[in-house]
Amino acid sequence: MNRKQQQTEETKARLLDAAFAIFSTRGYVSASVEEIALATGTSKANIYYHYKSKEGLFLALLDRHDAEWQALWEEQRARCRTVAELLQTIVEVGLPKGFNHPLNRAIWEFLDAGAGRSEASKRSIAEWSTRKRRFMEAVLRDGLEQGELKPHLDPSHLAMTLDSLFRGLGETTRHMELPQALELHRTAIQVCLHGMLQASTTNTKE
Repeated sequence: MNRKQQQTEETKARLLDAAFAIFSTRGYVSASVEEIALATGTSKANIYYHYKSKEGLFLALLDRHDAEWQALWEEQRARCRTVAELLQTIVEVGLPKGFNHPLNRAIWEFLDAGAGRSEASKRSIAEWSTRKRRFMEAVLRDGLEQGELKPHLDPSHLAMTLDSLFRGLGETTRHMELPQALELHRTAIQVCLHGMLQASTTNTKE
């Protein structure tokens, strides 16, 4: 990397740091490019040069946020011995971390404004979701190969099911207190792992 490229990366990192602080405090809707420019001692034109728009700046911030989560779960995946243990860790470690994340308000405001999102924004959101499903599919495939899961299960279908479950739980619990949200997530994971039927229950009719 030459000197000019290094300066560009340093400028972009500084802008993202300022954006993180302002979006965390003001939310997505109320935060402005003017505030971020003022906080960094730069111009709006410079921000637009690097990120094109307020949405583009926020997407870059969410890319960094997503990369941090990917690193966290790869680390936990290396530590957990089973699929069950990892799913429980996602709840016990991930939920409190996510619940208290400074960007939560801004993220929900951004996602709620779906009708106004650009095509680039829609592609980014789809990519984040795809990365999460691929990670979960790899974990589930490991579980199948190790004999932890029933052999007839399709890891891609399971991954989509779990992704939908976690996204739905996130929406349902967004206004709950953390203890309530934890309890609901724990119940969901137990239902996924063990089902709702008693062991003696069958689907055959007498």
